[in-house]
Amino acid sequence: MTGVPRSVPAGPASSRTRGGRTAAALLAAALGTGALAGCSDPAGPVAGAVATDDLRAIEDDLGVLEDRVRALEDAMADDEPVVDDEAGVLDDARALAGQEVTVSAEVSELVTTTDVGGAFRIGKDSGEPIAVIMATPPEQLDRSDVVRVSGAVVEVQPDSFETDFGIAADALVDDPDAFLADLEGEVAIAADRVEVLQEQAEG
Repeated sequence: MTGVPRSVPAGPASSRTRGGRTAAALLAAALGTGALAGCSDPAGPVAGAVATDDLRAIEDDLGVLEDRVRALEDAMADDEPVVDDEAGVLDDARALAGQEVTVSAEVSELVTTTDVGGAFRIGKDSGEPIAVIMATPPEQLDRSDVVRVSGAVVEVQPDSFETDFGIAADALVDDPDAFLADLEGEVAIAADRVEVLQEQAEG
């Protein structure tokens, strides 16, 4: 399965600034060395030509170095979980009960997936994860995948589960009583859309 690509933020501005200052310092040093060589050596034009060649070599090396730094910064950004939770679902989901929300976060637990629906939890480093219930077959999911979930925040009640989430508990799990007992009183997202933004890192 191929995840939907996401935009990757550019590397930190401070790193680029430091890189630019380093490049400028090296270039200035090279220019200064060339100027001194041209003044002290009777064969001025020859010395100047050597300094120019050295300067070009330094410029080439700096360009390669900057490309490598940029690639490393992009790779580090790829490793960072994508969390987009403007509504605060992962901080206080109960306060949003009855509201439609959209939240992006990592899959922290896979509860069940079937041909007709699924259940899993999403969360972040802090706060409580929230359950997501789907009444449609989900994409193939793995723990640590980053997903965007849209749907209503609902308090789980066994008597109204099928009405609230659009699917019966026994269509999701073999032991619906245990499943509902575990979720009862929690708030969950009755998802009408789940999109995989980033697959878990391999290896």
